[in-house]
Amino acid sequence: MSRSLRRDEWLWQDARSSTPRALSVTSPATAGSPDFLHIHSAMASRVAAFDWTQTPLGPIEHWPQSLRTTLGLMLESRFAMCLCWGPELTLFYNDAYMRVLGAKEPGALGQPLAVIWSDVWEDIRPLVDSVMSGTATMQEDMPLTMLRNGYPEETFFTFSYTPVRGEDGGIAGFLNVTTDVTRRVQNERRLSADVAQLGRMFDQAPSFMAMLTGPDHVFRYANPAYMRLIGGRDVLGKPAAEALPEAAQQGYVALLDEAFNSGNPFSADGMRFVVQASAGGEPVERYLDFVYQPISDEHGVAGIFVQGVDVTARRMSDLVLRTREAELRALNRDLEREVLERARERSLTWQVTPDLLAVMDAEGVIEAINPAWQQLLGWTDDELLGRRWLDRVCAEDHAITRAVLDNLRADKPVLHFENRFRTRAGGVRTLSWMATPEGGRFYCSGRDVTDIKAAADALARSQAQLRTLFETSYQLQGMCRPDGIVTDANRPVLEALGVGFDDVVGLPLWETPWFSATPGMPARIRAMFVRAAAGETVRDEIQVDLPGGRRCHDLSLRPIHDDGRIIAVVPEAIDTTERRNAEEALRQSQKLESLGQLTGGVAHDFNNLLMPIVTALDLASDPNARPERRARMLGVARRSADRATSLVQRLLSFARRQPLQTTDVDVGALVVGMAALVESSCSPRIRLVVAAADGLLPAVADPGQLEMAILNLGMNACDAMPEGGTLTLAARNARVTGDGRLADGRYVVVAVSDTGHGMDEATRQRAIEPFFSTKGIGKGTGLGLSMAHGLALQLGGYLSIDSSPGAGTTVELWLPVGTSRVAAHEPTEDTVVDSTAEPRGTALVVDDEDSVRMCTADALEDMGYRIVEAGSAEEALRALDDGLAPAILVTDHLMPGMTGAELARAVRERLPATAIIIVSGYTNMADIAPGVTILNKPFRQHELAASVGLAAASIHGAA
Repeated sequence: MSRSLRRDEWLWQDARSSTPRALSVTSPATAGSPDFLHIHSAMASRVAAFDWTQTPLGPIEHWPQSLRTTLGLMLESRFAMCLCWGPELTLFYNDAYMRVLGAKEPGALGQPLAVIWSDVWEDIRPLVDSVMSGTATMQEDMPLTMLRNGYPEETFFTFSYTPVRGEDGGIAGFLNVTTDVTRRVQNERRLSADVAQLGRMFDQAPSFMAMLTGPDHVFRYANPAYMRLIGGRDVLGKPAAEALPEAAQQGYVALLDEAFNSGNPFSADGMRFVVQASAGGEPVERYLDFVYQPISDEHGVAGIFVQGVDVTARRMSDLVLRTREAELRALNRDLEREVLERARERSLTWQVTPDLLAVMDAEGVIEAINPAWQQLLGWTDDELLGRRWLDRVCAEDHAITRAVLDNLRADKPVLHFENRFRTRAGGVRTLSWMATPEGGRFYCSGRDVTDIKAAADALARSQAQLRTLFETSYQLQGMCRPDGIVTDANRPVLEALGVGFDDVVGLPLWETPWFSATPGMPARIRAMFVRAAAGETVRDEIQVDLPGGRRCHDLSLRPIHDDGRIIAVVPEAIDTTERRNAEEALRQSQKLESLGQLTGGVAHDFNNLLMPIVTALDLASDPNARPERRARMLGVARRSADRATSLVQRLLSFARRQPLQTTDVDVGALVVGMAALVESSCSPRIRLVVAAADGLLPAVADPGQLEMAILNLGMNACDAMPEGGTLTLAARNARVTGDGRLADGRYVVVAVSDTGHGMDEATRQRAIEPFFSTKGIGKGTGLGLSMAHGLALQLGGYLSIDSSPGAGTTVELWLPVGTSRVAAHEPTEDTVVDSTAEPRGTALVVDDEDSVRMCTADALEDMGYRIVEAGSAEEALRALDDGLAPAILVTDHLMPGMTGAELARAVRERLPATAIIIVSGYTNMADIAPGVTILNKPFRQHELAASVGLAAASIHGAA
């Protein structure tokens, strides 16, 4: 269309009008080239170059004039606009609209609207149906969840849909004018949270306060004093002009606009305000001192903080003073000063008001002042009267003061201005003034606002300091709404996750990168958050997968309360990865240290155990020894061998590293069994007493870990008695009711007591802290008591310490009672195995120790087997290769070269009918195949016979 195209009708819908109108364009009979080709914009060029033959619209030269004209108007606009045309609502848009499309651009041109905005189609479809039926629409701050950049993001838009008619008068399409207001809405939300926090600080303030946000000055907060001023009206959430129409009529909203737009604070003293102070009541006249303080964020002014006091009484006093002054001016000019002095003496208001009152002549020379000048500034009447006002004003404020005097000389009253006065003591006070010219003199009233301005500055500094503390904390901290949406996160969080602020804010806490990469963690965090949102402070130790690897966190979710309701939840976490690694390393060090301390005592015990065994062997080889002595010493040797077996097995259990495996434990038997081990670890000067009560109930515990705890406590007790003393191991039943440390119920108490030097209160309080030790460097890791305390808590129990200097120490482990009965098992007495001469087949005995192999072979020979011996697994396999097919294989486990387990697998593959027994003194037998009989060293002959029967039975049962 040429530039001379006649436009017959332009009808636009006003963006804020409720009356729908349509844009109608009547085209001439013929159309030339498209009239948008002359437009110099990127989208105009792309529209002209686009292949429209592949769309329902067809070639450009066939387009109706109404489409061309509307398209030309849209492309020239600087507002973000799009045009949808035809039955498929084919999309056109201008340069400004590209930012709205995001990553959907440039492929959006010429596509159906429903395809391009499929992610929000269900939201906008009713609006599209409305506009295509001829009804224009207008939406403000409409929330839309868009996928315009490949991921869902919450956005807010203000837009209008205007129908466009074609040549036939029908609706051919619609024009969309849109504005992205996402950032403004988010700022308003954030500011609302800040206002709520400030509101709690200001609720009890004596002065009235309010917080207004946005260019419309919407009330977000008003303290009780403010509500009393306006008669308790419901103003929250309403613009100032709507909530207080009388304020708008009196010019207060215009002052708010000026402060918001300029960013400069506005303050007034004694300003008149006529307000309806009660519902249905008559308007009353108030006079107010107040400040409009703009509040800014990174994008500029976000709201106005209103603070002030009702000074109606002071104003009434001023009016009385003005009336009195007018009466005085009616008197003879020569008597004016005398009359003024008498009036001042008679005026109680002049004498007692805290405001500074003064009368000056046209040159600014002070003629009269009230006592408040000396009370506030320290200057006497003689030092002020007859002197210029400027003489006491700070030099920096001379210019504004001269300007005020010029206005007064021009007979213009000044309602508000501030300047700074020097005090007699050398300080500076900020004063807010009102001044009125009358009869060639200036009547001034000033109020000290130094503290008010300092309070506003302090509030701003406090907010900045709190933000700095939040950002520089070593903890990972954030802030969430009660529904879980993250509203804030400090720098340590963002650095740990390797993301930006916008990558976490607006997401549910459990969907942030903090937890989303760890399987199962989002559901766990969501469950924790539900408890926190209900009012519970929740704490847990978690392991999460972060960009820097797997990290351990001590996480807590803490609810924030306000007037009994929960307004936010604060997630806080401390990275405990390095500490946990160090604790694990030191825990192993503690175990090694414990084993090291055992070495001396174990060596002493083994020497004592070997003594009767060696003596019995000597007697056995002496043919002249008395039979009764030989029998007695053989019994002693057998008991020593049993004790040595028990001691070795217990040492091996300490060397294991395994997770906590709870079961019902016979605590009495365990304590009695530990007595010998503890005694061997202590000095011979220490007497050991075992006191296990009768009828002990089973306790829930990990036997190995409980033994380690008792051993650690026992060694600590020995260390506390360097000069000797008594060590007591005790166990008893107990019942707990109403104890805040433990749940009500029955417990088994294991107590370790000493008569050593004891602990003072400070040491006792810190005794269970990890790494705390009083033994000195190199004498302990400080983890013994900490590990015992952790074990008790993990089992649902408690550890208590009773100690005082010189009175010894008692440490008690409270363990919950189990559910089963534990029967004490008496040690099995050795039995005599009947030898038989009946042949039972061949037994292959494999052991690299000749003496052990000989003893095993002799026992099997007594049982009727023909014996073939081998000193290694390889030698045994060579015998099998030569045709040996034994009825039973008895082999040691740990041997040079091939192990017994490997030999057993080879024999089982070759000779499935051969029974197999593996003999070992090593506790870790995880590599032995199922179905193989295991016999622990050392063993008695009857135990070997029982194992032979078990191995043979397993073979026959499998057959």
